[in-house]
Amino acid sequence: MKDRITHKYYKNCLLVSEEQRRTINVIRNHLHDVYTEEVNKVALSPKDDKQIIKEDGIHTLAYGHYRLKN
Repeated sequence: MKDRITHKYYKNCLLVSEEQRRTINVIRNHLHDVYTEEVNKVALSPKDDKQIIKEDGIHTLAYGHYRLKN
């Protein structure tokens, strides 16, 4: 349970722009060979590639939103 994501991690991600990574175990197969693998993935990221982050650093607008200037 030491790798649980708590409210503190969400706040750090939003306010300090600190990315959180976690290790997960996955089951994969390749050409009918099944194996497990430990993967390090991004759990929380302050970057959003589908939204424009406004000046306040909290609110966002989707790409193409009518309030965005061209």
